[in-house]
Amino acid sequence: MGGAGTTRLIPLAQYALEHGRSDISARQMAQRGGFRTARKIGRNWVIDRAEPYPDRRRRQSDIFDAAARDELDPDERRGMLKRENARRAAECGKYHDTFDASWRRLTPGLVESCTPEQLGQIVDLLRAAYHDGVESKR
Repeated sequence: MGGAGTTRLIPLAQYALEHGRSDISARQMAQRGGFRTARKIGRNWVIDRAEPYPDRRRRQSDIFDAAARDELDPDERRGMLKRENARRAAECGKYHDTFDASWRRLTPGLVESCTPEQLGQIVDLLRAAYHDGVESKR
């Protein structure tokens, strides 16, 4: 296995061990859609060995200063954190205007029910669909 364009799938438990994580935590993250390459084959989870283990810790200080934290209610803070974590998970997250244009198309119910990782993937899919449409008109 392994040439250009191929993935090297390994059991999720082995991946967790290689990254110093528990297999239970890695499996829960995979079930929530927290990895881009994790797949369930039969009853076993596998993942691309090259995928970096995501750091999903909330960093409120990266997003809010102390005054802003005090002014926002907990629901507003959670929403802003989820959006920022989705931006970090999205490939197009570094392009703020592009990310924001796609984010505005997400319904509140979808944002509420998905993880930031899933929302990042959805935003990337919206961006790709838009670009496919633009290219097809040329």
